[in-house]
Amino acid sequence: MAEAAGQETRVVGAEASRVKSEVLGIPVQRKHREGAARPLTTRAKEPGTYQRVYRYRFYPTDTQALQLVQTFGACRWVYNEGLALRVKGWEGHRVSIGFAETSRALTGWRHAPETVWLQDVSSTVLQQSLRHLDSAFSRFFKGKAKYPKPKRKHRSRDSATYVRTGFR
Repeated sequence: MAEAAGQETRVVGAEASRVKSEVLGIPVQRKHREGAARPLTTRAKEPGTYQRVYRYRFYPTDTQALQLVQTFGACRWVYNEGLALRVKGWEGHRVSIGFAETSRALTGWRHAPETVWLQDVSSTVLQQSLRHLDSAFSRFFKGKAKYPKPKRKHRSRDSATYVRTGFR
């Protein structure tokens, strides 16, 4: 699509959905309409409550260290793949891709035969790396940070975020 000024505009609507599903390979969003509507709950904290952070140092065994290395590598790969997907969507087709689309693409990556190794890592950790990517883009669009760069093996800090909802 081109405007009178000759600049390409953003693709939206049904055309954007088609490009996301057919060209970029992002699965179509499924609506959950069968369940009853739940009332909205607030996430506001009670007055006078505090959030605590605990930091621990631990010395992993060899198998735990191997699992951590695999987790760090998977988080880095998912971050970079999500970044590449967003760049490809915008530069190639002028389609804006957000967290929801990259999260659906993560499901496809986990089930693909060439990336079946992603199933060995917790899905919440991988989703958190996509949330970090989304927040990096939010900071960029607000003008508070530079454009997000791919994470590199020896230049980036190895990290994985485990959230409370990821455990039973």
